[in-house]
Amino acid sequence: MAIPLLKEDVFDVEQPAVSRPSPRLTLEQANHLAQGRSFELINGRMVFKMPDQEHAQTQILLGSELLSYFKANPLGRVMTELSHRLWPDNSREMRQPDLSVILNENLQLNESYPTRAPDIAIEIISRKDVWTKLFDKAALYFEKGGREVWLVDPYQKGVLVVTPQTRRWEWEVLASPELLPGFRVELKNVFNWPSAETVQ
Repeated sequence: MAIPLLKEDVFDVEQPAVSRPSPRLTLEQANHLAQGRSFELINGRMVFKMPDQEHAQTQILLGSELLSYFKANPLGRVMTELSHRLWPDNSREMRQPDLSVILNENLQLNESYPTRAPDIAIEIISRKDVWTKLFDKAALYFEKGGREVWLVDPYQKGVLVVTPQTRRWEWEVLASPELLPGFRVELKNVFNWPSAETVQ
């Protein structure tokens, strides 16, 4: 008989000292409970994503720049909040970059949830993010096949480009010559909503 899932079981609400161990969720259970909200599943615990205005604006602007690039250069795809099952045999783990850039040779179109990290995993930083945890997540992406991680900071208006060997801040222009030949975006167009003057 299945154990009923209570609110305190799922969302890590503080427990009394003598409470029973709470069950861990599978991806199927978590998807049902999430009701369309974005989350990651870490050891069976749902971690909801709660983007603020800066985060949401940066995500759509950078995503649109990448979409325009792929329309002109059909080398791959960019997808928002795509769930990745990096441990395909573990139903209690799932990661979800804010944007996933996947080159054609690594697309898994027959899979609902890719089992490989994106070629470029893009995380838009939120105010409560902890840098050590972001670097741990980057290391995980590299372990699972990723090649670059962009940590996009809409508050400092810069991007930390991380590879397995290097880290570098970009403040003016974002590019990835090896993975995205010809892609160059001025970061002012990622961190500022276009005005009528810039559109003309």
